[in-house]
Amino acid sequence: MAQVQPTAPEARPITANTDDASRVREITARVLGIAQERVVEKANFVTDLGASSLDLVELIMAIEDGFGIEISDSAAERIITVGDLLAFIRSQVPAAKAA
Repeated sequence: MAQVQPTAPEARPITANTDDASRVREITARVLGIAQERVVEKANFVTDLGASSLDLVELIMAIEDGFGIEISDSAAERIITVGDLLAFIRSQVPAAKAA
């Protein structure tokens, strides 16, 4: 499986020095058009952050680009909170575990 290459300016490859939670916060806030302060680990994307199904698809695509990973449809269905998303990213990106 080929690794996805980041394309957007905020889509820089993750390194051990990069704060993955901060990057998730930035990307989520941009995609959903909300303040970064609202993006906390316990926040539910739909009920707390007001994401629609289209917003969630756009968010998954932005996260895939931003972290150079692929998120399957079945995995995406299990990502309900920001914490779920962070846990998934950390399980997929070895450098994220070291951050």
